[in-house]
Amino acid sequence: MNFGNMDVSDLLADESFINYCNGSSPEDVAFWETYIIENPDRRLIIEYAKENFLQLFNVLAEADMDEQEERLWSKLKLLDSESTVHIEAPEEKKSSKLIPLLIKITAAAAVLLVAIFFTFNDTKNKTVKTFVAAYGEKKNIQLPDGSIVILNAGSKIEITESFGVSTRNVYLEGEAFFDVKHNVKLPFIVHTPAMDVKALGTAFNVMAYPNEKITETSLIRGLVEVTLKEGNNRVMVLYPNQKIEWKRPFVNPVNSKPSIVSQRATLNTPDSLVKTLVLTDGGDIKEIAWKENKLIFDNDSFVDVALLLERWYGVRIEFRDDTIKNYRFTGTFEKEDLYTVLDFFKESRYFNYETKPGEIKSVSLSK
Repeated sequence: MNFGNMDVSDLLADESFINYCNGSSPEDVAFWETYIIENPDRRLIIEYAKENFLQLFNVLAEADMDEQEERLWSKLKLLDSESTVHIEAPEEKKSSKLIPLLIKITAAAAVLLVAIFFTFNDTKNKTVKTFVAAYGEKKNIQLPDGSIVILNAGSKIEITESFGVSTRNVYLEGEAFFDVKHNVKLPFIVHTPAMDVKALGTAFNVMAYPNEKITETSLIRGLVEVTLKEGNNRVMVLYPNQKIEWKRPFVNPVNSKPSIVSQRATLNTPDSLVKTLVLTDGGDIKEIAWKENKLIFDNDSFVDVALLLERWYGVRIEFRDDTIKNYRFTGTFEKEDLYTVLDFFKESRYFNYETKPGEIKSVSLSK
């Protein structure tokens, strides 16, 4: 099956996807988690389809069955003749048995009705709005609910047109600082491949670059609830000046295919996940110093430093000598250019650098 062409209704009618949503099959859960990593452009529609699945079945479980039956058939009667799936209304004497029947028949058939219900009510005219900060830039954004987002370089967020009305879901790739407008009725949730971060009114930073092995949430103010999707949906609470650092095996979604074992296995323990934010001698919090145009390194390897420099200055950094990858550097820089930073590093560890022009400037590092 070509999963790349599946829309919400197709996903909700697929038995493998249903098993992923309700967690009934470890194999299907592992398959879809791997699929999301390998196809980041499909992440939003998969998250949305899963959310619809969970929402409807929560309603069916909690609400009055007869009322739900009446609402469902009312929605179905409104579908035009071009609907993907056509269902004729049953005879009146059979209608009271609809919901028990939905529960008893196969999951795929039941969810097909779910797909119709949600697709034509929520997604037919649904639009997605994307905010992007390219490499070498940062961007300040005010969301429709009044919350403020500062996007770091090489990052993007996505929201739907229902944001601030019925939900406050934000889908993040990269790094962003969130100053959330309080709204107890609509929790603010930041979704990343590794974790979901839920807040009511708070300020926090989330770092989740797709090609990096660390996903991190740092809480500055308020209270957040973090669900570790790659940690069997473990839920943890963060308090001010704490952060959760989730490490996973390195995944390159372009050049490699992660195995089920490598993706689900982890050495993280509860004690190792939660850390305390530490102020630098200058009074800065390293995790959010980027908001103030500051680069802070604290005994960081040259490989990790290079990743940050690439995003910060919009360049490509290449190591021509593996021995210098493990060099470690400490320092704080504010609004300095790339060459000032590299020259400072050269004072403590010997290496050479050479720049090459191009559409994206390249910096070659050698011993």
